[in-house]
Amino acid sequence: MTKFVLTGSDGNLGRIAADFAIEILKPEDQLVLTSYNLKAIPEDVVAGWRANGAEVVDASYDDVESLKKAFEGAEAVGFISTWLFGDGRRNQAKNVCAAAKAVGVKRVCYTSFVGAGCETDVEEEIPFLPRDHHFVEKTVKESGLQYNIQRNWLYMDNIPTLFAPSWKFCGDKWLSNSHGVPGAYVAREDCGRVFAALILGRGEPNKVYDVTGPEVVQQKDLMEWIGGSTAVCPLTWQRGTSRSCP
Repeated sequence: MTKFVLTGSDGNLGRIAADFAIEILKPEDQLVLTSYNLKAIPEDVVAGWRANGAEVVDASYDDVESLKKAFEGAEAVGFISTWLFGDGRRNQAKNVCAAAKAVGVKRVCYTSFVGAGCETDVEEEIPFLPRDHHFVEKTVKESGLQYNIQRNWLYMDNIPTLFAPSWKFCGDKWLSNSHGVPGAYVAREDCGRVFAALILGRGEPNKVYDVTGPEVVQQKDLMEWIGGSTAVCPLTWQRGTSRSCP
């Protein structure tokens, strides 16, 4: 029997990964799903996971002992970071790696972000959003553990949930800081399924995987499509400013 652990199963990505991991897990293997607070997951979801053979436990990234308890005997741990920025997120990553090493885990999988592979250690040269991920990737690689890193590109799901409503608080305009650089939007569900597969050993050791959509798309084209399709969103277009993403 091989034990696998998925942390952060209370989040959007984590729930998708948990469902698919249960689906593809070998009958003889064990899957442990963790959450910082099981009350953050609907009771019927937790009951469904348990009914399908998964163990569901509390474990906080800020509590190394709780992580050790969940990780004990595991072959691999999947680490989905929180929405914290800066030292909070970075210290949590250190805790995960430290706990994994302490109890003999062999491999850590981490969900990172496009742009985190910048070949520099100068923070100011890294776009803001991937900075923490760049740090965590380095922490994972330097831990001595085997690893798989999954760099997710922009979620397609953010288009209707974040981009579409944004004109309301941008002065009745679409506001973009992409500098005309297109993005390969990808479904969150695809990212979750890939991550589940990586945790269960379907990838190559010590390899980074970029998970992208099938083609690159301009934000301007997306926003014009939304406006044209709904006939309710203005098509005024304004470019913002930001640091370019290498």
